Amino acid sequence: VPPVGPDDPVAPIAPVEPVGPDAPALPVGPIAPVPPVGPVGPLAPVAPVEPVGPEEPGS
Repeated sequence: VPPVGPDDPVAPIAPVEPVGPDAPALPVGPIAPVPPVGPVGPLAPVAPVEPVGPEEPGS
């Protein structure tokens, strides 16, 4: 690879568009409708929670 000196042409750099409050916002399309939530089915049985406290053995 030949050394790049100050006289060699430099590839043009594409201008970077500034991003900020003044930048145009991307168009937002219509929001998809949320499907209605039907009746809640039977809940799964919850395992009983053992009480945890100072009387717990091994503490």
